[in-house]
Amino acid sequence: MKQFSFFKCHSCPDRKKHKSYKKNDGFTLLEVMVSLLIVALALTALVKGTGQKVNAANDLRDKTFAQWVAINKITEWRSQKLISSRTLTGDDTMGKQDWYWVATFLKTENNKILRVKMSVFKDEQSRKDKGSPTIVLHAFLSKL
Repeated sequence: MKQFSFFKCHSCPDRKKHKSYKKNDGFTLLEVMVSLLIVALALTALVKGTGQKVNAANDLRDKTFAQWVAINKITEWRSQKLISSRTLTGDDTMGKQDWYWVATFLKTENNKILRVKMSVFKDEQSRKDKGSPTIVLHAFLSKL
C-alpha cells in the first residue's frame, strides 16, 4: 500500500524530481528562533493587556465603593437635618475595606443651603497628608 504525504512523496521512485522534495526537510535554527520571538512578543502583549484590564477593574471598584460611602454619609446628614459649618472627618466600611472621608461645608449665596465637598480616601495616611482622594463628591444640604 502506498503512503501519501501532502508535502513529500515517499512512495514515488522519482521523488527527487518533485518540487516539494528537499534533501533536508525541517526548519533552520534561525526560522525557529524568529517564530519563538514572534510568539514571545504576542504573549507579552497579551499578558500586559490583561494586567491593565485587571487594574482598571480594581480602580473602578474602588471608585464605586468610595462614591457609595460619600452618598451614604450625605443621605444620613439629609435625613438627620445635620448641618455644620466646620470640616468633619470620619471613616466607614464598605466592601470589606475601611474608607476615610473629609467633608467640608461651604456657604452658598442662599443662607438656607450649604454646599458639601466630600472627599473619600482609601487609606488614613492619604487623608492626613491631604493626598489625592479616590473620589470627590459635591452635594447640597438644606437647612429647612
